[in-house]
Amino acid sequence: MERVLRIKVRAPVASFRRPLEHNFQRSLPMPPPTTLVGIAGAAMGLSDRELWSGNSILRQVKVAVWMDAEPGLTRDMWTVLKIKDNKKIERSPYMRELLFFVRYTLIYGGDEVLLKKMEHAFYDPVYPLSLGREDELLFIEEISLDAATEGRPSFRGTVIPGDFRRMRVRPLLQPGIRFEPPVVETLPLSFAVDDKRIRHPQRQVTLSFLPLGVELEIEEPRIHALQCQGRNFTWINS
Repeated sequence: MERVLRIKVRAPVASFRRPLEHNFQRSLPMPPPTTLVGIAGAAMGLSDRELWSGNSILRQVKVAVWMDAEPGLTRDMWTVLKIKDNKKIERSPYMRELLFFVRYTLIYGGDEVLLKKMEHAFYDPVYPLSLGREDELLFIEEISLDAATEGRPSFRGTVIPGDFRRMRVRPLLQPGIRFEPPVVETLPLSFAVDDKRIRHPQRQVTLSFLPLGVELEIEEPRIHALQCQGRNFTWINS
């Protein structure tokens, strides 16, 4: 049994831009690990440098997430005006994917003293909490200190470490189900913040974002499945 802090959230709009995409900015279906740590840091009032420093209070926190509902998806076209040489203006269109009416459960693990501090912070956050961009604010529906028990390696609508295409996967298919293929992406687990407050990705890992519509049984010894509230999950960053 393992103590976890469970935060149930929803938001009207959210987006999690994939790295290295500029003109067509696709969104990950769920928040990546750095966003999960960043939400907790904002609740506790940590600056970027404090959050990602070597002695950060959240340095060892474990994170996981699962999707509670299938979000809507649209593509929004924007036009950015670029000013060159203080006079020449160029128009640069780009497309951004947006998720609508998202519902997630954020899971945090670690020392129980830290989890209680985080629980208190989520009840009274120092900074506004968002899913993606700063103006994509989230609503907290439930905060709970729970116990996670041993789970089964059968996942849906969550994030697992590794590339699922290189794992032994058995989908539990049923008539009439529809789902998108899992998304595989290489993402950082933390950042280094330089003197100009520019963030540099650290500890890059491969992650698989699994769809909500189908249960996937995964034979991968490195994945330790836990269960809470009837959902199987695994830590993304440990």
